Amino acid sequence: MDHEVFDKVKADLSADEAYLRNHEHRFRLSAEAVQAADKSSGDTPRLLDIGCWPGYLSLYFQRQDWEVSAIDLKPDRLPIISEAGIELLAHNLNDSPDLPFPDNHFDTILFTEVFEHLNPASFKELFAGIERCLKPGGRLILTTPSRFALNKSLFIPNRWSEPEVDEEGHGHWKEYKLSEVIACFENTGLNVIRKQTISFYSHLGRSNETGYFPLENWTAHPNKLRNFGKILINPIRNLPLFRDSLFVVAQKDLKAG
Repeated sequence: MDHEVFDKVKADLSADEAYLRNHEHRFRLSAEAVQAADKSSGDTPRLLDIGCWPGYLSLYFQRQDWEVSAIDLKPDRLPIISEAGIELLAHNLNDSPDLPFPDNHFDTILFTEVFEHLNPASFKELFAGIERCLKPGGRLILTTPSRFALNKSLFIPNRWSEPEVDEEGHGHWKEYKLSEVIACFENTGLNVIRKQTISFYSHLGRSNETGYFPLENWTAHPNKLRNFGKILINPIRNLPLFRDSLFVVAQKDLKAG
């Protein structure tokens, strides 16, 4: 990853710095996974950023000379993306699960922290659309919270009996086990090449007053008792079963299309 380019993106999106403090580790690992993909064809690689807010990855790859397209539920909150020359479309995947792009178009599709916001009834059509839009050999990078994250309500077995969404369907419909995410790739031409639980957030402390911060600095922030508790259980939170996130990479069949 080009850290100098990413730091410039951070500076340009400083209004969302509080969000970045929580999600920067995810952004960086997702970018590294994209750049690990083979781009040996010599053509300008194309990337789709699904649910691109607040825009860090879209801008980063555009500045890395990728041809970037993005969709978001409310693109009017992202003027910097459009002003950068990135194709940005308003699109609600719950209403229209298929993607509004040509067949065999993208080298990579980023699908980070969006999966949990979608009605599961849309998944079959959504994954068919992702497969259609990827080039043969193209990759999908998917991240989503883990159902078994120890820092959440692990011991409330009925937590996901009803979606945690508002009247418009915005919120988390569900959080998933890794096996449930992998099942979405069955009967598709997308082959899972990486599947793991991962800790994006266990190194962070939090207080209502100062937001997210490195957990090691817990004595300098309010909510000391809660953050000290996080330190005590951190070894367990980082065990594979209890990590906070799921990370999946799938590749479209090379002979498809």
